[in-house]
Amino acid sequence: MLPSLNGGGAERAAVHILNALDARQWERSMYVFAREGRYLADLDPSIALASGTPGSRLDRWLQLQRHLRRTRPHVVMSFLSYFSVLTATRAAGVGARVVFNQQTPISAFLSDADYAWRHPWHRRLFSIVTRCAYRLADAIVATSSGVADDLERAFGVVRDRIRVIHNPVDLDAIAHAVGEPLPAAAPRPHGQFTVVAAGRLADAKNYPLMLDAFAVVRRTIDAHLIILGEGEREADLRDRIARLGLGDAVSLCGFQANPWTFISRADVFVLTSRYEGFGNVIVEAMACGVPVVATSSPGTREIVTDGVDGVLVERHDADAVATALARVLRDAGERRRMSDAARGTAQRFALPIIAAAYDSTLQGLAAC
Repeated sequence: MLPSLNGGGAERAAVHILNALDARQWERSMYVFAREGRYLADLDPSIALASGTPGSRLDRWLQLQRHLRRTRPHVVMSFLSYFSVLTATRAAGVGARVVFNQQTPISAFLSDADYAWRHPWHRRLFSIVTRCAYRLADAIVATSSGVADDLERAFGVVRDRIRVIHNPVDLDAIAHAVGEPLPAAAPRPHGQFTVVAAGRLADAKNYPLMLDAFAVVRRTIDAHLIILGEGEREADLRDRIARLGLGDAVSLCGFQANPWTFISRADVFVLTSRYEGFGNVIVEAMACGVPVVATSSPGTREIVTDGVDGVLVERHDADAVATALARVLRDAGERRRMSDAARGTAQRFALPIIAAAYDSTLQGLAAC
């Protein structure tokens, strides 16, 4: 269950997880409030897709309740809209187990400038509802131990009720995609180091920090930064690029259906998020054999081993990120060593391994 298949990590993870579950064991379905989003095309055609019709919040809730009464699922896994899904499932009276899939640390989400927390009481109300709803769910799947820690520490969720299951990465699909040619309009830096970043152009991704750090790197290293993604902060980022005098050194390439063909050609992949619940794109970069420089957060700490397959930057400031980037770019031997280690790290998150963990968890819930 999701609001739609717009957006980023949660929607993409939901599609990957559902696709990966064995169709011989599970009758798989997805319900969305709005049938829209880039990831609709990625959903396995054998999965039943249902959606509501436009209406008020109450209308959407009633439509979901009716859908659940018709389909009578054993397990309902919610990615977002947790309280609506919980109450609609309970009201449907079909005995389904409700699982919340938590992709981000809620404490960080409550401080995210991209969401409409205009008044302190909005955040307080959300926190109260979260505490109640998470105690009533049958299980919570957290995408990293950091996300689980936040639920336990800040919202009183009993740790025994949380399963940590990382997001899956389709390594076979990435291996195939990296062989595809770059789009005709893609930048092709010659004789320069190439740094690639990917992700929604949003406040949480902290692209201003990335640009400030890259400006420092450019003082001593000839490099080009390619940013893949789209979002509401694009105009602000273009202004910042101009102010920093980076117009010829930074390319904003928008959404790319195949980001891996860009990433695989990079000397280093960079992520400067304020917070990450996991960091799918980091694993994908590693699968491409690219060293990673990432700011430290609950999700990135679970993936990157500092100095082995990448560099974790504890201080979220431009000088610290620039120092890490320069370290990797200047040392070809370290890049090769990190590249080899990164491919090994990515194997931990391979789709079959993660699918088996979900299968085991969901089988246990369905049998209760």
